[in-house]
Amino acid sequence: MFERNKGAIYALYNRALREDPSLQGKVVLELKIAPAGDVVGVRIVSSELHASELEGKLLARVRQFDFGAKDVEQMVVSWPVDFLPS
Repeated sequence: MFERNKGAIYALYNRALREDPSLQGKVVLELKIAPAGDVVGVRIVSSELHASELEGKLLARVRQFDFGAKDVEQMVVSWPVDFLPS
């Protein structure tokens, strides 16, 4: 699921990169995923970006992820993302 949504996440980063070409770093997100597959909580555990506008957009986009329903308990996962200019 993360791989499927990487393009949308990096599109947000690339847009922000146009305004600040030095923008780079690692962001660690923590997601709470419900058994229905939807993201019921997301927060930034750590960020090297120091770009609150981009971080807010990342959180909003991740909230839209749908992992598909599974017969499991709610789970919490960490997702590290490295943002580096191409």
